Amino acid sequence: MEEAQQEIKEIKKLKKMQLLWGNLLMLVTFLLLSYLLGNGKILFVTWVLVIFLLILTILSLYTLVTGTIIGTKNTRRVRAFDRKCWGEKKWKRNKIIEIVLYTVLGIGITALAFNTDLDSSHRNLSDFAFPFAGAWIGYNLGEIMRIAALKEQPANS
Repeated sequence: MEEAQQEIKEIKKLKKMQLLWGNLLMLVTFLLLSYLLGNGKILFVTWVLVIFLLILTILSLYTLVTGTIIGTKNTRRVRAFDRKCWGEKKWKRNKIIEIVLYTVLGIGITALAFNTDLDSSHRNLSDFAFPFAGAWIGYNLGEIMRIAALKEQPANS
């Protein structure tokens, strides 16, 4: 039982570290998008996003098919723990949902890129800052709730 508590404490620590790195990545992404969109590079940003979604889809599909978790040592450990806690059936269902969402989002953005004249309109920072901030807040709340959901086992069970 002590071993399980130690594992949960370590996973909580690793998830908090991932949250910190995720926030740093979001900050860098926000600054990069601010710069690129401020200089009228919206079409470039759109295609980079589509390529990024394609890569995420391929990696998720590879993980679903092979069961191999891709990432750093800490990321693999956290994902293996989550997979064990969720169970194989729920893990596979979540992976399939992830792949479908990435695919639909990529197709939707590609369709918008072809059917919308992105370069002609002048956009300002607030056009993407508020949705980005909402996603950032949602990401943090979701991760904090997932960390808080990890319950430590009672000492005398």
